[in-house]
Amino acid sequence: MRRILDGIVLAVAAVLLMALTAPTAHAAARADIPGLRIGTIGYNARGVDTWLNRNAEFVDIANTSDKPVNVYGLRVEDSWAHRMGAEGAGKCNNFTVTELPGVEKDDEKLELPAGHVIRVYVGAGQPKTFGPGGRWHAVYMDHKCGYRGHFLNNLGDTVYVKLGGAIEFKRYDFRRGYYVR
Repeated sequence: MRRILDGIVLAVAAVLLMALTAPTAHAAARADIPGLRIGTIGYNARGVDTWLNRNAEFVDIANTSDKPVNVYGLRVEDSWAHRMGAEGAGKCNNFTVTELPGVEKDDEKLELPAGHVIRVYVGAGQPKTFGPGGRWHAVYMDHKCGYRGHFLNNLGDTVYVKLGGAIEFKRYDFRRGYYVR
């Protein structure tokens, strides 16, 4: 009887350990844009999707290099917009960076400093910088597309980032979470 109880306790401990150390979502990525990397994706707002919690969905794009990267024209999109193309998708399920708060723009040059991050929120708001040293640059899609303004699919999707001819993507599926890193 004691062996059976020890075995049950061991099995329960193993399951708890796996649950506590499991990632919040499963992701696969490809990185082809020099200096840039897709970071955290907030794909599932807590509670029911409403117009009020759209900003719980976001995509972070980080400059991981040691020099500025020109991000003018950087396009962030989901799998639907990627399939539809720029013309077919219109303003739905995508965002093109043409300005960033706290970053000087010169014609078609918008240099994201080394170590800085662009956070593209799905909802509405005023572009701003935040975080230590103003290293985070928040921009807002403010589109009326998707389900109540939400377009990152909760059960799984792919986020694409395009810059010139280079493309990077991060694919995720839902596994007990609200974001994927």
